[in-house]
Amino acid sequence: MAETVLDSPCPVCGKRGLIYRAEELKIPHFGNCLQTTIICPHCGFRHADIMMLDIHDPMRYEISIESERDLSAKVIRSTSGTITIPEIGAKLEPGPLSEAFITNVEGLLNRFVDILVQLMHDTPEKLEEIREVLRKIGYIRHGRERVTVILEDPLGNSAIIGEHVRKRKLTEEEVKNLKLGEITLSLRGLNDLQHNP
Repeated sequence: MAETVLDSPCPVCGKRGLIYRAEELKIPHFGNCLQTTIICPHCGFRHADIMMLDIHDPMRYEISIESERDLSAKVIRSTSGTITIPEIGAKLEPGPLSEAFITNVEGLLNRFVDILVQLMHDTPEKLEEIREVLRKIGYIRHGRERVTVILEDPLGNSAIIGEHVRKRKLTEEEVKNLKLGEITLSLRGLNDLQHNP
C-alpha cells in the first residue's frame, strides 16, 4: 500500500498533513480497482473511494433479500453509487463527503441502522417512524421480511455480487436522474514540482 502525506488542509479541521493511501485490488467477478483513502491524523476525518481501473458501463444491480442467506451478498459501492431499499424508504446517495465501501447486505443494513439511531437524537418528532423502520430492519435480518436492494451507478464503479443478482445497463434517462459524488482537494505546491528529464 502506497502512502503519501499531502500539504493540503483538512476539509473539517483545516490542519495540514492529510495522509493519502492507495492500494490496487482485484475484486473477483468485478476486476481491477484502486482503493484510495484520505485521513486527517488530527481530527480523524476520513474519505475513501474505489475507482475501477477497467472501463464499465453505467449499471443497475438488484437483489431480493428473502432469507438470512441473502444477507451475505457482497455490496461494492463507489462514491458515485446510489443504494435504495424501497420497502423501508432507505436511500443512500452520493454527495460531497460520500464514502466508498465494500461490505455485504447485512453490513449495509447496519449502516442504515447507524444513520437511523443518529436521526432518533436529531429528529425526536419522527421517533415512531424511525422505530418502525428499525423494526423492519430487524425482521429483514432474520429473514422475516422481504426487501429489494437496488444499486445504481452512472460510472459503473459499483456492484452487488451474489446469487440471484439481476443486473442491466442503465438507460441514458436513468443516468441523468442519478447524483454523482465528488470531493475537491487542493494540492498546494503541486505546481512547484517540476520534472526535469
